Amino acid sequence: MTQNHQSTAGISARRGRRLAPLAAAAAVIAVAATGCTTGGGTGPGAAAVGQISTDTIRTVLSADPTSFAPVEVRNADDYAANRLLFSTLVRRDENNKIVSDLASKWDITPTQGTFTIRGGATCSDGTPITAGVVAESLKVFAAPDSKSSFRPLVLGDGPATVTADDAAGTVTVKPAQPWTDLLQGMSLHATGIVCPAGLKDPKALTTGDVAGAFSGPYTLSKKQHGVAYTFALRDDYKTWPAYETKIEGTPAKTIEASVNANASAISNELLTGTKDIANIRGKDTTRFDGNKDFSTQVIPQGSLYMMFNERPGHPFTDPALRRALAQALNVTAFNQAASGGLGEIYSSFAHPGVPCSNKDTGLLIKSDPAAAQKALAGVKIRMVGAQIFGPNGAANTYVAEALRAAGADIELRNVDLATWSTDLTQKLDTWDVTVMGGINAGGTMYGALSTVIGTPVEKGGLNWGGLENQPVLDLVSKAMTQTDDAERCGTYQEAQEIMIGEAHVIPLASLPSQVTIRSGFAMHTMNGQPDESTMRITK
Repeated sequence: MTQNHQSTAGISARRGRRLAPLAAAAAVIAVAATGCTTGGGTGPGAAAVGQISTDTIRTVLSADPTSFAPVEVRNADDYAANRLLFSTLVRRDENNKIVSDLASKWDITPTQGTFTIRGGATCSDGTPITAGVVAESLKVFAAPDSKSSFRPLVLGDGPATVTADDAAGTVTVKPAQPWTDLLQGMSLHATGIVCPAGLKDPKALTTGDVAGAFSGPYTLSKKQHGVAYTFALRDDYKTWPAYETKIEGTPAKTIEASVNANASAISNELLTGTKDIANIRGKDTTRFDGNKDFSTQVIPQGSLYMMFNERPGHPFTDPALRRALAQALNVTAFNQAASGGLGEIYSSFAHPGVPCSNKDTGLLIKSDPAAAQKALAGVKIRMVGAQIFGPNGAANTYVAEALRAAGADIELRNVDLATWSTDLTQKLDTWDVTVMGGINAGGTMYGALSTVIGTPVEKGGLNWGGLENQPVLDLVSKAMTQTDDAERCGTYQEAQEIMIGEAHVIPLASLPSQVTIRSGFAMHTMNGQPDESTMRITK
């Protein structure tokens, strides 16, 4: 179960005109923060406490979706709703295998992709989904002023063209530069196909109030902000994704998703039978150990790593200090602070399931507190941490104490998620180092690199750290022309050797969460990410 995000040589100079600074938050767990979940609630169609419904699944969202428009998705709850409401051209099956969704077949080269649209697909208002319908939706995503921070992950930088041939039933997408991530990018939530009714009313699309906008299996039938959302199965929907992974059970006629970020309360609801499927984090996951009434699967909600502010005037422009910080840390102790030891120790800033992710632990800088003290003694460091990383920001507190033990003059501000993301992307002179949590929703190496290379956020890019790192950008550009998997992974290995060896990033561990499913229900995770469209009733 996995996911990921992106930047390139020619890309770097031009991206400055693009995304608003906080758009970069789509690439990090920070904005997805309180959890990748699915949602539930009680209501007219729900089963009585402890009983199994024959037509309703009750699940949980950690927060209100920020938008129901695919191009505006930016966190886990947006993703959950999006998977129910919108279809994409392709989907990622297990092991990142690309399978059919709205596209029945495709012809991909580094410079373009041509997709043949499946027959029989319709919008929620009955409009046939033709090549023209798909192209008009993708044009919104691909536009230079696109609201999607995922656009450069899917298409690279520069103008991309989207054309339709309704007679042939094909849509052709041409990025401005070679981009081998195009096919996988077309599986991302942000590329969900919006039907004509939704494109005609973008504001109402954002709020979920266009009944005919949806191309996926469900419609949004009811919403109560901060309380619950109800999704209704379309009677006419037949074009489910062609997963090779067997999807057992029956789709629910109704999915009731309550809004709740409290893991203890959600666990109580699961155990008392008022919720069927939910994602939980922290110590509450252990409450289901050995309980045969539930199936559980631990997934990596994010990849935790140290990220530095490498803009001029900040201490960690010095590679010796970056290396010393790595030497000051004990990754096992960090993992204990971040997740009670439940996370997986990482050898890259990209999740292990991401194609080409580094597996060579020899690249990692070994813990050496004595060496760290020689370099860090007296160095003034400002650290800003997000409270979601460990109980009350315990992961950040551990890092600060390790640096203090090494003699550094450390100032730690443990703040809420909104303050953290604002400070790191807008108040650039107020921080030197942070624990970053990459959600990497696209499942690509470029996605994992995107917050630490390329155009900085203050110039409209996705790079929070500020150093463009041209040698790595050049390697990304090379990788985007390589169709041979082994060659491409060799190129990305070189990029990781630079990023890890020069301590631009310090890999730490996963931030785990647990998909918890009551007996009688099912949901698949694909490459580490829950796929809400696979929620099923199995009894």
